[in-house]
Amino acid sequence: GVKYRIDMKPYVTIVVPFWNAATTLSNCIDSVLNQTRNDWELILVDDGSPDACPQMCDGYAKEDARIRVIHKENGGASEARNAGIEQAKGEYVLLLDGDDFYNRSDMFEMISANIDKSGADVILFGCTDWNMKTGEKRISRSDYDLHLLNQVADQEQSLHYLLSQKKIPGGPTIFTVQRALLDEYGIRFHCGIRAEDHEYVLMIFSHCKQIFAMDEPFYTYRLQREGSITHSGSIKMIQGIDYTLNKWVPILSCESNDQLRKDYLNYLAFIYSTGFVITGRLHGKERKESLKLMRKHRSILKYGYWRDLRIVRLASSAFGLSLFTILGRIYYDQTHI
Repeated sequence: GVKYRIDMKPYVTIVVPFWNAATTLSNCIDSVLNQTRNDWELILVDDGSPDACPQMCDGYAKEDARIRVIHKENGGASEARNAGIEQAKGEYVLLLDGDDFYNRSDMFEMISANIDKSGADVILFGCTDWNMKTGEKRISRSDYDLHLLNQVADQEQSLHYLLSQKKIPGGPTIFTVQRALLDEYGIRFHCGIRAEDHEYVLMIFSHCKQIFAMDEPFYTYRLQREGSITHSGSIKMIQGIDYTLNKWVPILSCESNDQLRKDYLNYLAFIYSTGFVITGRLHGKERKESLKLMRKHRSILKYGYWRDLRIVRLASSAFGLSLFTILGRIYYDQTHI
């Protein structure tokens, strides 16, 4: 691999926000340290973590000039990611969560070879889910149509494929993006809401010039750690959905490509539909406010063309929104771990 000198510009910046990740963080950091291509920089963002992780990270940074630590008051993942992106010097940016890790040491090497080959500003890869309760690992994202995306499609066709086949990333960690794109369009995470990932993904995919896909499930995601999103419902997540729809329905309704406009609006209907299960977990005042926000955006469902979304539209109308959130939650709990 390339020997790293302190005066070299890093090829890729990996931003890792962490808070209370004592059991997993060294795994995460080591998966970057073990990479065969080594002209990277790692920015560890301590989001006011109350455990020993901040000291541990300072130790890593003393040992290795490629590692930097940002200590800040607790402000949530979005703010922490933004703090890291602001300081990034790499040509490309990767986001990695402190609970997760990269499962192959030749990942950076493979990604950079594909960047050199394609000149793409976004490189998409796969994901492995590791169920922490059962120990089972399964590939949850892969099977991209590589021939279509990497050889045949123009940008509009690529987006149509990713949106219509539900292959667009649900979060910010399974692709790398050229830093110039983030800066050109001021792409950052919106702070103060949960479910803020949608906006980051939508901004990047609607502005990027070329997408290249890889099937390797490099990213290992620890599933069902306590406090993870499917475990809990939060009014903040519904407010996040509300924010995303308020902002993006008007923008994407103006998409001039007919097919893409349908794809985008279907995808927004999908984002909306995730709110039913979350609302079904809430009680009292929070549930009331959540139902109000869900009612406000109900009309987005008419744009949903996936079978599941058509079912959601019919069922929520037959049972009424309130009862349907409870049925939705029960169904979700039966069919997911």
